[in-house]
Amino acid sequence: ENAFFVKNKHLFMKNSHIILLTKIFIVVAILSSGAFTAYMFISNPAKTEKKDEIKSSVVRVKTDDISLGSYPIHIDVLGQVIPAGQTILKAQVSGEVIAVADEFVPGGFFEKGSEILRLDPANYELDVQMRQAGVAQARAALKLEEGQQASAKAELEILKRSTGKTLKSTDLALRKPQLQQAKADLDSAKAELDLAELNLKRTQLIAPFNALLTTRGTGLGNIVATQDDLATLVNTDEYWVEVDVPVADMRWLNIPGSQATITLDGGRGQRAGQLFKMTGSLDAQSRLARMSVSIPDPLLLKNDDPNLSPIVLGDYVRVRLVGKNLENTVRLPQQYLRGSNHVWIEREGKLDIKTVTVAYQDRNFVYITSGLYDGDRVITSNIVTPVDGMDISPINSTETKGTADGAL
Repeated sequence: ENAFFVKNKHLFMKNSHIILLTKIFIVVAILSSGAFTAYMFISNPAKTEKKDEIKSSVVRVKTDDISLGSYPIHIDVLGQVIPAGQTILKAQVSGEVIAVADEFVPGGFFEKGSEILRLDPANYELDVQMRQAGVAQARAALKLEEGQQASAKAELEILKRSTGKTLKSTDLALRKPQLQQAKADLDSAKAELDLAELNLKRTQLIAPFNALLTTRGTGLGNIVATQDDLATLVNTDEYWVEVDVPVADMRWLNIPGSQATITLDGGRGQRAGQLFKMTGSLDAQSRLARMSVSIPDPLLLKNDDPNLSPIVLGDYVRVRLVGKNLENTVRLPQQYLRGSNHVWIEREGKLDIKTVTVAYQDRNFVYITSGLYDGDRVITSNIVTPVDGMDISPINSTETKGTADGAL
């Protein structure tokens, strides 16, 4: 055992010397490498090139020239077509319907003064004849009374000459009350004749205006009374479009007088109209002012233009009201207004954030009355972080149209 221990002891000491030499070699190598690197940095110092100016980044933007002009206010609203004039036809006398016009059907047209239907006039013709006889009788009675008055006057003169006395009251002697009664009877007979002739005339029902018949309530052979609804007539000379306008926009309108463009749905084109009047009331829920727009000849009965379409009652339409003009005003697309009252202007390569006065806005444009000047160049691009006075550069028109309008 002592021999084995002595042998392994020599081997262990030999390995320990090898490990120690290896560690010493690694340390020397690291120190030599660091010294060499330090020598190289010292021998070759970094050289920096000094520049007189440091260029800042310039944002490329698109611009558009603006100019002052005169622009009318456009107010876009929705509306419904309603009749401007409508009446329910009723008979003023009763009787049997003995004739109706060919157009006496829903959708039929009648010119003013044309006959719509006729009632049996026989009873009324007889009544006229009776009243005519009454007038003749009253007229004869008046003539007779006038003759008696002449006789009474002559008798009174004879009495005066024979007696020399003058009566204090001669009205009864001269039959003046009887004459007045005869005249009143004649006037009454004439009035009854006029009424009979009027009732006879009323057996013909006449269109009170140029009309469209929308509903029919009777027909040939029916017995009608004075309270029966015979038909509904709508005036075809004019329709109204009932629209609701924001109260704030009323100041821009001429009431009456503002022109209107009515756009029909279904690709039926447009019609011209005019703001007629304000009803004087507000909608209880929307708080909008109710107004009426007049459309002349809505059914094109007097116009055969193939590019126009007739208006239908009850139709919902879009209406553009043309209001007052804004003078010395800049009109810009909505997207060029930054925030509520700012516009970006390019001036001498700098961003100029202008505070402006917006007089009116519609769906597409803003109308600016102060803050901008003729010839200013509005920036149409978007800038991620706009800073007043920052450097910008307009994109030349010769550059490709592919330059994005997005965030720069």
